[in-house]
Amino acid sequence: MLHQFTFKNFKSFKEEVTLDLTATAIKEHMEDIFTDIFDEKVLTVAAIYGANASGKSNVLEAFQYMRMVVLHSFGKNELLSEHAFNNVSHWFDREQPTEFEVIFSHRGSIYQYGFCILQSKVIEEYLYKRDESVKKEKFELQFERFPEKISFISESLSELSSPFTELFDEQTLVLSILSSLKIELARDVFDWFRQSSVIDYGNPFFEFYQNRTFGQASKINRGHWLLKAVEDSESKRKLEQFIKAIDVGIERFEIVETELSNDIEDEETQNKRVVTVHNDPQTGDEIRTTISIESSGTQKMLLLYNYLDEALENGYTLFIDELDAKLHHLIVRFILIMFHDPTRNKKGAQLIFTTHDVYSLDSENFRRDEIWFVDKADNSVSDLYSLYEYKDEYKRKIRKDASYAKDYIAGRYDSIPRIYRDWEELDGEK
Repeated sequence: MLHQFTFKNFKSFKEEVTLDLTATAIKEHMEDIFTDIFDEKVLTVAAIYGANASGKSNVLEAFQYMRMVVLHSFGKNELLSEHAFNNVSHWFDREQPTEFEVIFSHRGSIYQYGFCILQSKVIEEYLYKRDESVKKEKFELQFERFPEKISFISESLSELSSPFTELFDEQTLVLSILSSLKIELARDVFDWFRQSSVIDYGNPFFEFYQNRTFGQASKINRGHWLLKAVEDSESKRKLEQFIKAIDVGIERFEIVETELSNDIEDEETQNKRVVTVHNDPQTGDEIRTTISIESSGTQKMLLLYNYLDEALENGYTLFIDELDAKLHHLIVRFILIMFHDPTRNKKGAQLIFTTHDVYSLDSENFRRDEIWFVDKADNSVSDLYSLYEYKDEYKRKIRKDASYAKDYIAGRYDSIPRIYRDWEELDGEK
């Protein structure tokens, strides 16, 4: 589980901010808290609200950038090129380092890992592991890296000799190389990043590409997740149960044979396509149709199902940008229930998402520490803060019986767009 994600000097965020998923001491919705290893109380949901262009998507992009550097820095890494760095660092502070840090649990241990980048070079990197022998929270340094030195501290890394450290260049993370060498400590950290996912529904090209895969689904791409799900009886049952629960009119899924072009050789395994089956309300007859002509909302839910099911099944951390786009607010609530319900979410899967869905913004759906806001000041610098830590003009914390949605729209928590009803006001500001 992700406990904390901290970053600094990334895009619209100049100062250090932390998305903290460790549960606070508030008592509402105690059933929504997952007890992680070492008895750590961790949240399974975090919703990020904010105006358009406020920087809320940048929170997810910061994690995605960190994740991609970890997964791909060994080898040719364009993510750490000078051009790429100029696109991710804060536009006012390109002479300052961009910093990332995560604290998370994985395979019975808790890790603290981070690195700093300055002008496309890694200038600092470190890994700590929580000491399992002490009840009190204590982290032990495993390795650390500075521009002129790499030190391997832990016993599992102590055999790495000095000449070996000369193999590391300025654009390669120590963690990525150690993982490629199958060193267990590094592999555990690397695997956590690999298993975490960031889904960007704010990017139309992402959705267009994902929807195109339904056209190939199943016809020539036998590795497509949907074909696998429908071919497996238990997976098919779960998928159909989900799709009926959200009431999109699909009765079931079937696999049909299709004609193949002459250039496809393996006809035995590749001439399959998944179709949806509907009931004609007038005649009661069954109607079969391709997924490509289902509504865009239905297609999005099918795409989401794959990620949601994988996260819940394995206890993964899932980030989704613009979760509510094309979805009814009751479906958003249904997804929240899936992650909050301990009978469905047995392994501590986490959902972190950006949204404009104020219909769900109430004390019935969220704890105060699950609600986060991003606000961009007049100097174009974004800030990230939770409803729990927010204080009003009288320096008072927000009560749990407050009208979250109403107060948010009224601007009480900031983080809303400044709308000018009289456009002539804009001329007066110039």
